[in-house]
Amino acid sequence: MGLFDEVKQNVTVRQAAERYGLKPNRSGLIRCIFHNDKSPSMKVDRRYYCFGCGCTGDAIDFTAQLFDIGLKDAAMKLADDFGIPYSGRDRGSPQNRRSVSAKKPEPTPEELWQKKHLRCLRAYLDYLSLLLEWKEQYAPKTRTEEWHEKFMTALRELSVVEYYLDILLFGDRADKEALVKEKWKEVERIEQCEREDKGDRHKRTERCHERNVPDGR
Repeated sequence: MGLFDEVKQNVTVRQAAERYGLKPNRSGLIRCIFHNDKSPSMKVDRRYYCFGCGCTGDAIDFTAQLFDIGLKDAAMKLADDFGIPYSGRDRGSPQNRRSVSAKKPEPTPEELWQKKHLRCLRAYLDYLSLLLEWKEQYAPKTRTEEWHEKFMTALRELSVVEYYLDILLFGDRADKEALVKEKWKEVERIEQCEREDKGDRHKRTERCHERNVPDGR
């Protein structure tokens, strides 16, 4: 089974929406990411459908639109984020690399702005997902257990990050520009935090693997 089929079979739009910090209401609706939606009009289940603009699609289409990336990159992101194995993980293979000799045109001011906005949006979406994970993983198991630092960070920052994402996804241009300018240094800090967390996960996985591998004696 190919990458696209694996992802479509294993990840619903609702799972993707929740993974990236968009919480459906009791009716399974979120604000549409395809148009300036003032109230929730997009139904998310295995697929999505917007009652406002009529757009529809699967988890790959949804993720591609949310992060402004191609369908293949969206499928690979979903596979990575949901732990779905697939072949061809080496994105740096020769056939995937652009020729270094090709001269790129200078980006326009609008393209530079869109790039910064997208980077900011991705950082906060990934950070929201990380905070939700910390809130669940490090929650105290008893009343007397000391609260973990990451659990307290999640409680402190979740509502703030959700507010920023609301502006980045649905705010007007002026509010988006103001937020990106004000929080750019914080975006760099968040990206560093996410890299460190991924490194910690990799080390934990390696230690777990070492404990489960027979010593051969």
